[in-house]
Amino acid sequence: MTSATIPQVDFALITGSANWGIAVPEDVGVEGVRLLARDLSYATPWGPSDNWKLMEFDGAITADGQNRQVLCMYSHGNPRDEIDHSCHRRAYWVLQQAGVRRIVACSTLGAVNRAIQPGDLVIPADVIELTQTPYSLLPGRQRFDASGKRIICSDGAAILAATAGRHWPEGRRVHGIEQGLVAGHSYGPRLTTPAEAMAFRSLGADVINHSLAVEATLAREIGACFVPIAYVTAGMNDYLDRTSGALLQQDVLSGLQARTSRVALEMIAALQPTCPCGCHDQLTAQPETRYTRW
Repeated sequence: MTSATIPQVDFALITGSANWGIAVPEDVGVEGVRLLARDLSYATPWGPSDNWKLMEFDGAITADGQNRQVLCMYSHGNPRDEIDHSCHRRAYWVLQQAGVRRIVACSTLGAVNRAIQPGDLVIPADVIELTQTPYSLLPGRQRFDASGKRIICSDGAAILAATAGRHWPEGRRVHGIEQGLVAGHSYGPRLTTPAEAMAFRSLGADVINHSLAVEATLAREIGACFVPIAYVTAGMNDYLDRTSGALLQQDVLSGLQARTSRVALEMIAALQPTCPCGCHDQLTAQPETRYTRW
């Protein structure tokens, strides 16, 4: 890894299980997108954050007609040789220092709503994250009010649905944010048990994920808008079938990585630098008297 100075950029892409086996952007072949640097590492207060790339989008394909640089991180910032959930804090600290305002993150889901099937792309409207992210980036409890409302960017969600609609396979659906679906969070790497799947369903979740809700929370804490690109690799029946040791439907996983990677790059090109739906207004500074007098 090459230690580097954090660039100033408006956009970031975080890849994940939805892209495994695909080098982004090298293997995707989107015209107008090129790799500037890879294997970058950035120093943070909690140690290095690795697996970063820097991409450039030509103004011929961007919504504002301007060239743009985009930070791209492999697999949510997870170290490759250990399990470390605090990696999300390091990654989002880097994004905060970079001044990132719009974040796209790719991952896969398990469905606990029987109406949602493997291969479907789900854009949730809300999250259930009961731990409230133990690795917070807020500078103290009383300095900011980080609202939980509109935690998924509706503007980005609409652009994602339109982009995915051009590329998603026939017979597999794109569930838009207007459907009001909810993503529950459970830290991995162990996949969810049948009992946990039922518990999440009883709490109101439609899908389960190991990173989406954590990243949406951290995006809110740094004042950036967030939208996930996530498709289903296990259905409710897969969770509840105790006679099978397998959970993930590998044929689904192996067929959608390239499509998801293309959708992610085209979506980032279609985003405006500033979100028009007010995501940034959901993080508000509190009056100084609330934390200087007690």
